Amino acid sequence: MATVSFDAIVRYLASYLEAYHREYASFVSSPPAGGGYPPLSVSPYLYSRHLLCFVARDGYAVADFSREPGYRWEISGGPALLPDFTQSRTPDEIVSFLKAQGLWGKSTGIARIVAEQGIPDEVWRGDLGPVLAVADVNCDETIIHVEQHDIDWRSLVQRLTFGAYDLILNVYLPEPQSPFWRPHITRNLGFAPADRNNKRFYHYLELSPHLDDAAWDARSIPTRVALDVRRDFAHAFTFQAHGQPGGTVSFGAPALWIERFHDRLRFLAQKIVEFSELLAETADTTEGVFHRFLEANPILLDVYGEVKSKPRFVYPAGASPLGKEYVEPDFVIRYIGDNYKLVEIERPSKALGTGRGETRAGVTQAAFQIAEWKTYIQKHYSLISAEFPGIAVNNRSMILISRAREESVGRGRKVNEYLELVKNQLAVDEVLTYDHLLQRAEGAYARLAALVRTAM
Repeated sequence: MATVSFDAIVRYLASYLEAYHREYASFVSSPPAGGGYPPLSVSPYLYSRHLLCFVARDGYAVADFSREPGYRWEISGGPALLPDFTQSRTPDEIVSFLKAQGLWGKSTGIARIVAEQGIPDEVWRGDLGPVLAVADVNCDETIIHVEQHDIDWRSLVQRLTFGAYDLILNVYLPEPQSPFWRPHITRNLGFAPADRNNKRFYHYLELSPHLDDAAWDARSIPTRVALDVRRDFAHAFTFQAHGQPGGTVSFGAPALWIERFHDRLRFLAQKIVEFSELLAETADTTEGVFHRFLEANPILLDVYGEVKSKPRFVYPAGASPLGKEYVEPDFVIRYIGDNYKLVEIERPSKALGTGRGETRAGVTQAAFQIAEWKTYIQKHYSLISAEFPGIAVNNRSMILISRAREESVGRGRKVNEYLELVKNQLAVDEVLTYDHLLQRAEGAYARLAALVRTAM
């Protein structure tokens, strides 16, 4: 079979990058024009400024080195793989440091893996050899730098990982006869030889042995990006909804993360049923019952965000305008990209409006508490910036209260219209009833269930 030319690879990558951006934009657009999914940052093809594509004689690798941890991950913390010899080449000063910190012999997030037959020098150094050709691909603010190297693909993989992949570990790399568009993908994992003279931390590493013309036919791009966007979104839902995950390795097939995706989807379905039953049986109880339930099952509060319950914002001495020691949101939801939502909850039995239409005290009190949090964030951001980076400029607010029933807003009034009125009156981004929260979770489940049928 014919091998694709370097120029054709460059043209394909340019078209693929543009098509991925278009498909993603449609995917997150509101129905009926789009899929209505939330705009999560699911792929470095969207948000990374600089990707690299290494082209070997019979395969390729796409790498993203952004988002490297700010600490010495290759010494402690990882997550990382550490290729080594039987007689370890870890420097004495690193051993002494780890012993002094009480970390020697303990889990440090780094897995030492030993090559019993040794590691060739060029692999140990991670040397890719001479560059035969280069080109750059641009789309919006993303650049893919493409390099061609005169080595075979498995040597490329070994050298990119200092021997961890293929030489020491069998990570079940795809074969030339494997299906197209099923690359081996590694996310958020570092590699360093034991002497620590080199290191590479991959936010994303895509490996594929296909360089035949059929795999790089530009006519396939629309179908491929449709699959890739859904795969990447499903992966984000599975692994990233509760903050930055550890490293993930696909082991050549999607089976592992698909299984975890189904597990999480089943968990969401179960919690929807439990939440519905709780509302039916105990809607008149205190908000503490519902706070504890949502704290234990944050996926109901937001399927896609990382939920923190009752973070304490402590005032400097004498700084509170009301003499308080601290303020405490019921929940803070953090999304990818350091966007946040501040949530105040009240019990479901609280009505929203009076007979004349004014908002009741419970609603205005909730809005006042949100105003307290926002004022604190504006004036004392430096005190919480480490835990909530970016919250001073990227925060929205939500009140969760009442039920979506006529008696909650007053006879003859429409619930949704009244909620919009309350939101505008109180300068709150969202006013949501518990029924609406349940509907959101049900809607997310339906979209994700549909997604899984097309992402595998």
